[in-house]
Amino acid sequence: MARQRNAFIQNLVAHISIAFCRGMGVLPLPVCRAVGRGIGIFMYACVPRVRSVALDNVRKAYGDSLSESEARDIARGAAINVGIVAAEFAHLPRLTPENIARWITVEGAENFNRELPGFIIGAHLGNWEWMATVIKNLGFNVAEVVRPLDAPALNAYVDRIRQSRGVRTIDKTGGGQEMLRLLKEGWIAGVLADQSPRESAVPVTFFGRPCWATIGPAMVALRQKMPMVVVTMTRKPDGNYVLRISPPISLERSGDFRADLVTITQRCQDILEQEIRAHPEQWLWLHRRWKSRPRLEQEWSKKKSAEA
Repeated sequence: MARQRNAFIQNLVAHISIAFCRGMGVLPLPVCRAVGRGIGIFMYACVPRVRSVALDNVRKAYGDSLSESEARDIARGAAINVGIVAAEFAHLPRLTPENIARWITVEGAENFNRELPGFIIGAHLGNWEWMATVIKNLGFNVAEVVRPLDAPALNAYVDRIRQSRGVRTIDKTGGGQEMLRLLKEGWIAGVLADQSPRESAVPVTFFGRPCWATIGPAMVALRQKMPMVVVTMTRKPDGNYVLRISPPISLERSGDFRADLVTITQRCQDILEQEIRAHPEQWLWLHRRWKSRPRLEQEWSKKKSAEA
């Protein structure tokens, strides 16, 4: 009975979310942003878990360097950002090569190598949902690695919007072969690498605290000799965005492949941290980035012991 109730609630939330997106799609973008901001304020004020998780993460990252008021401002801003991203999502199909300059300024486009495929490392910062489509509109074939949503109806709707401008989506579970095939065909693959992975990870530091980061992009980049850049899209005070593309990440080899994976992954995390520190109220502090992963810790300890 409990499982049936959960399925009913999940299905209800999915259809409410779809209706919300369709409603946002017929409203002007400034109105959507205002609605999204209101939703974020409501979430922060009325959903205790949103507030407590965000504040806990902000305090872990900044320690005593922030006042309680500053920490709350960042946590509240993070909730507002999620609301805005959700409200803007339905406008993604309207992004075209002819109009993106109206909403987005691109910095560092010269850092993309048009002759070689490669990886984009991104974060849940600013409007991460628009990033792949903006890059597609710059003239690249783009595939983004995604985690399917639990509700099939909502997942199908979201996936249809994500692919509406020619971006390919790849299921993060079992999509490795498809991603490699697209990379070899000259596509760019995008991965959001700022969350706590459950597998295929290496230990890194993020905001000075130990955590885990996905190993996939560094492993493929090293083995396939493919360039890798960090891309973020953050909101300006006027509501529009700046898409920033970093110079290619250094991929020099030391002769120790495992150590190189850690070093390169850490470089990516450092750039993401720098961007998040510049716009902390726009990052997804609602995710438990520093969550303990006992299985990963045990596996890593065994690997290190075997190498000793």
